[in-house]
Amino acid sequence: MFKFNFDVEVESSEDPEAVKTDLFSKQEDPEERESENTKDIKWYQSEKVKPLDNLISAMDFYELNAKEMEVGKAALKHLVAGFLLEDLKEQSQLVNLDLRKSEEKHSDLISGVYEGGAKIWECTEDLLLYLSEKYEDSFWKDKRVLDLGCGCGLLGVYAMKHGAQVDFQDYNKDVLEYITYPNIVLNLEDSLSEDEKLKFLDKSTTLYSGDWTNFAELSRNEEKYDLILTSETIYNIENQQKLLDTFAGRLKSEGVVLVAAKSHYFGVGGGLEQFSERIRLGNVFQSESVWQAEENLKRGILQLKFK
Repeated sequence: MFKFNFDVEVESSEDPEAVKTDLFSKQEDPEERESENTKDIKWYQSEKVKPLDNLISAMDFYELNAKEMEVGKAALKHLVAGFLLEDLKEQSQLVNLDLRKSEEKHSDLISGVYEGGAKIWECTEDLLLYLSEKYEDSFWKDKRVLDLGCGCGLLGVYAMKHGAQVDFQDYNKDVLEYITYPNIVLNLEDSLSEDEKLKFLDKSTTLYSGDWTNFAELSRNEEKYDLILTSETIYNIENQQKLLDTFAGRLKSEGVVLVAAKSHYFGVGGGLEQFSERIRLGNVFQSESVWQAEENLKRGILQLKFK
């Protein structure tokens, strides 16, 4: 039986300003960061992830501990991750979950282990706003969309609520099972029965975990995507080529990629300007800056299309 600890305050383990800060706000030893970047990391293999057996039976708890955000005319529900993380720490049989490891280490990034999927990062909110302003509701009908590095999955959920067929990918299987799947179900029509919700998950969407290279190989025979949405995924320079190769392998010839990110990620070197130059040198995509925010840390959205 899935449980929540109701004696925990709603925001006790989730910093309300987390989505307003840089991904790497702590000062780090450059030598320690270099060592972490160059060590041999065994990246997770990709697999299709199914919902946990108790997903539907736990939805009453998820409903009680969910928030709602307005994006254009859409209302998106999402789980309050703080409750979930507190609960996971209390369950001894779940000691090996990557989500739990990240919480115990108070870290939003453990290279090769956990990639920050429990939080809704600021650039995700930027891209949601852009989608609501740029695309009419009719745009989404019959579109195939991939939410790449999805985390909480709100980009994909937004597209799904407007009629697109959406797949979700995140590095961590735990994130997909305990956060993404619940958020998808939270946003399904209330009129659907439990069986209909399960049928939707089985027939209308696929969730993939693991490294991008492995994901692209696992899904290479599946239909490609009209639109790939991704946010806060370019911070690690060493993984950027994997990301670009995944775009190239999974995007339709006339498809579009939208990348939301910060201009610079301190301590790791990645950022929009650097990524744009990498795209230019790769000579596969043409890129265009379609949105920018100047306040605080600079952020933006790149649009990529095949040359």
